[in-house]
Amino acid sequence: MSNVEEQLKEMGLTNTEAKIYLAGLGCAGIGVQELSKETQIKRPTVYHALETLVQKGLVSKKGTGARRIFHMTSPEQIGTLLDQKISQLEEQKKGLIDLIPLLTQREGSMKADGVEVMQYEGIDGIKLVVEEALYSKERHWDIIAPRKNFFAKFDKAYAVYYLTARKNRKITSRSLWEKTPTGKTKTPGDHVVSPDVIRERNPRYLPEVMHGSFQSVMILFDDKVAIISSYKTLSAVLIQSQEVHGLMQAMFEGLWSASDLAD
Repeated sequence: MSNVEEQLKEMGLTNTEAKIYLAGLGCAGIGVQELSKETQIKRPTVYHALETLVQKGLVSKKGTGARRIFHMTSPEQIGTLLDQKISQLEEQKKGLIDLIPLLTQREGSMKADGVEVMQYEGIDGIKLVVEEALYSKERHWDIIAPRKNFFAKFDKAYAVYYLTARKNRKITSRSLWEKTPTGKTKTPGDHVVSPDVIRERNPRYLPEVMHGSFQSVMILFDDKVAIISSYKTLSAVLIQSQEVHGLMQAMFEGLWSASDLAD
């Protein structure tokens, strides 16, 4: 594609319109069959593009039927096309200015209950939720996590970034984990960790009745609740609500008091 065609597209023409306009520009008049042969574009498509070019003021036509001839108007007419687009954008801008207060009012009514829910899909979506937690204002997490979870799917480079960022941000935490079958203390994801990391995670073992009964991770931070699915599903929900966070926090405190200290 030529640079001229690209510029015409930037000014509002389609790829087909640009090809046809350039093909007929040097002719006193040209028919559909000749344009189709010149551009290698099928005749029905040429007809349609010519009609849209007529509407844009870049083509005029004379005659009827098979004798119809099309004339490409002066390139200066493209300036008029741009003026029309600018005028349309100005009208849209005026409409948006009038619309903003209504949208803001609706946004306020939708958030009146203080609950905002966002859903994310895939490993990249989960990373966005983790990033939100890493930059929590209070720099504290309360976590409930099964033995196998999304951390197992993190690539090594991101795992290093995550551990480093969590340490640099000085995130404190209380963690409720399942006890591993071997009794060894591991982070969720089956990675053996150092005693220093264990102390940073501040883990307790969940009541045995909960072992194997859930697959998602829950992270409580600030006024948010992050729920991250198993590594098979790879999705996440982030809820921002003081009330929902308060409910989940109360449940966490109950489990925390009923859980055993990690070995």
